[in-house]
Amino acid sequence: MTEFKVITISEGAAGMRSQIEGLANIISNNYINFDVILRPFFKKFPVQLIPAKKFAYKNLDEIIIKEKTIVISCGKKSIKASLILKEIYHPYVFNIHIQDPKTKYGSFDLILSPEHDNLNKPNSLSTTLALHNIKFKKKVNEDKIINFIIGGPNKYFKFDQKVCEKLITEIIYLSKNYKINVIPSRRTPISFIKKLNNHLISKNIFIFKDIFNPIEYGNLLSNGSFQIVTWDSISMISEAISSEISTYIYRFEEKNCPHRYGNFYQNIVNKNLARFYNGKLDKFNPSLGGYNNEIKSKILNKIESHLWFRSNAS
Repeated sequence: MTEFKVITISEGAAGMRSQIEGLANIISNNYINFDVILRPFFKKFPVQLIPAKKFAYKNLDEIIIKEKTIVISCGKKSIKASLILKEIYHPYVFNIHIQDPKTKYGSFDLILSPEHDNLNKPNSLSTTLALHNIKFKKKVNEDKIINFIIGGPNKYFKFDQKVCEKLITEIIYLSKNYKINVIPSRRTPISFIKKLNNHLISKNIFIFKDIFNPIEYGNLLSNGSFQIVTWDSISMISEAISSEISTYIYRFEEKNCPHRYGNFYQNIVNKNLARFYNGKLDKFNPSLGGYNNEIKSKILNKIESHLWFRSNAS
């Protein structure tokens, strides 16, 4: 494939950055991250009402495109920025949006969305797992180690005190037979961490503190017998599965689980990529080699099939 320049645009949030960098790494080794800044007046607008004009952004003028460039966007605030760049710099821009943009579908050259969103457009591809920028060290798996990945409250799950207490009880129980690496996220309640700290007299419980370091996070997930992940985050579950270590989904507040999340869980369980945690842990071997190669091939083929972008831009 021709080596293209890649610009990623997002709000700069870690989850979005992980997804756009994950895609950028598939396409090219040459990419630049750019955090777009939407003007305060438009921040609470639904994406459909954000104008596709430069004045809606504080810093979009800083992006200048003079050669074939793939623009990868993720997040509501970057959607119209991508469309603006497409309009100004056509035919140099091939624009890709990650997740359902919910507007102007035909204005993107490619949309990557999760299977559970059921987005079927001529210019879309679906992925089983969320894209990410985590890299793993293969075949480092060690026995008797569990990485317990903890999320936190979001618009679907309260992650209340009762949930936190059950999690701590489960971690303490598992620490009798395993070393437990507790990996919190940015959403994990501080109160949960404080309560867990009171139980660190156990030599088998460790709290991972460098949560902003994707390299160390990847190294940690590469070591262990099992990953257990709270089910409030599709991204965290996808990252754990990508380590190709036996991954278990920790359920809570089941009545609050949205239908699309349920579709995702059932899909990965049916494909033997993960299992629901019920107190028992058995090793199984999720293999992603074929899946990863297929996704990469589909994405690159989509780009190469756009002859106007490949031949007209110079």
